[in-house]
Amino acid sequence: MRNAAVILFMLLAVPALRAQNGHRADSVLTEVERLYNNARYVEAELEARRLREEPSLTDSASVQTDRWIAFALIAQGRTAPARERFIAALTTDPELELDPVLTSPKILAVFNDARAQFNAARHRTGMPVSGPVVLPAPSVTFRAALFPGWEQLHRGRTVKGTAFLGAGAVSLASGVTFGLLRSSARQRYLDAVTPSDISSRYDTYDSYRKAEIYSYITFATVYCLSQVDVFTDDDPPAISLHPAAGDGRGHQVTVAIRF
Repeated sequence: MRNAAVILFMLLAVPALRAQNGHRADSVLTEVERLYNNARYVEAELEARRLREEPSLTDSASVQTDRWIAFALIAQGRTAPARERFIAALTTDPELELDPVLTSPKILAVFNDARAQFNAARHRTGMPVSGPVVLPAPSVTFRAALFPGWEQLHRGRTVKGTAFLGAGAVSLASGVTFGLLRSSARQRYLDAVTPSDISSRYDTYDSYRKAEIYSYITFATVYCLSQVDVFTDDDPPAISLHPAAGDGRGHQVTVAIRF
């Protein structure tokens, strides 16, 4: 009789405990998503890592937790550990996919590189390769050529993007402003008739001229530094070779330009 009671208790308690753990995981994941959407990336990462340490976490919740940790790491510019976290998620769920429309290009690039590394490792061990090998598209878009900082903002690198964008806007606006002042000062200098007016107005004209030159030089420097930052970012390479799914005799290279 006692054994029957214990068995009955286990049959009722275990599902209830699993349901409770599932509700808690859903609640924590909802909070992680809220923190991430509010750009509180460090807090989102810490909450997700705490949840990931729970031993009773289901495989589905583990995959979602790893995914949010990777998202938060990428938002902090830490692509290497994010790639490892995506690989962990793929180890649990080899069929994991990200929505190509709702997911940012920077995150997709890291995920695709993680998928390629994961498939290569499975191929070496003789395990079936999951999903198509999709290589990252080039990270650089037309935004990099139009104005400094725009490409960084597009990738979610808000600190550098804001800095380059602000410096570029201020220096360019200064160049335009000093150009207008120089043009006006030049006309006044040409209209001067007395030696004192000529000397004074020339000095004013020359100051504006130099300020205009320095402003445009500053803008050009900011623009060049922004380009260097874009092309030396630690994103996965735009073009790379990985074993194709199957026998590994060929390679698949996907080249795309994002707009």
